[in-house]
Amino acid sequence: MLKQRIITAVLLLPLVGFLLFGIDLATFAVALVIVAYLMALEWGKLSGLNSTTSRSFYALVVSLIALGIWYWAPALYLWPSTWFIEFHFTSTLIIFWLAIVGWFVAALMIFISKSHRSFWAKNLAPRLIMGVVLILGFWVSAVALRGAGLSTDPYKGGYMVLFMLTIIWGADIGGYIFGKLFGRNKLAPTVSPGKTWEGVAGGVGLSLGVAIAGSFLLGLPIQPIYIFIPCMIALVFIAIIGDLFESLLKREVQVKDSSNLLPGHGGLLDRLDSTIAVAPFFLLTAKVLGWI
Repeated sequence: MLKQRIITAVLLLPLVGFLLFGIDLATFAVALVIVAYLMALEWGKLSGLNSTTSRSFYALVVSLIALGIWYWAPALYLWPSTWFIEFHFTSTLIIFWLAIVGWFVAALMIFISKSHRSFWAKNLAPRLIMGVVLILGFWVSAVALRGAGLSTDPYKGGYMVLFMLTIIWGADIGGYIFGKLFGRNKLAPTVSPGKTWEGVAGGVGLSLGVAIAGSFLLGLPIQPIYIFIPCMIALVFIAIIGDLFESLLKREVQVKDSSNLLPGHGGLLDRLDSTIAVAPFFLLTAKVLGWI
């Protein structure tokens, strides 16, 4: 299994590099619509849609909404620039803030999942609506990050997305290593028994190191430090919430992986659950710290 995971990861790295640095912003947005479609297929499965037809229809709806957001939004290169100067009721702004709120709701659902299990077990609609909001929030945020600084540096946006991914990978790797070596105290035993508070500490430590190193390499300010450090720690916890929320959905339908799309890794949601959660908050952090 480990060998298969490594082979798949190595094969995917050139594709990630191509998406971030080898295509223009519009093509990147289209590619992410396709990714959103595939993630929505998997989300439909985790939400309890049993037939292939119903999942495909759900994924198509998510994709069409994404295209509608794009059609009604300002030009792509303006997506991140106007959101925090004035409050504009644009389609991108609305879905962005809905996603922010959606992840707070997801965190609440994790905390109350044990006592309110019947709510998730009997109601498809909340899970399906959450999928629309959270997947589209990821799409909008990732496209906005990819378009950051496009007028002055065509590669800056790609590096910003890559920077976000490395912070998430740091949290994942640090959590795995420290959890294996020192894990004793369970984080959320009823949702994800493998996660421990010791793993969380390891993830926070490695992610902070990656964030500081990445900021230095990209020339991004980390001052004031009393804002930078809490923001980076918060991103790690948000990544964990994304992972736990997908685990909660998988437990309800009793599946191990969201799909078999990526050999050794499962589905796109299994690999991108933390990224879906972090993307809107990373965009917000980048604006607060003056990175974009």
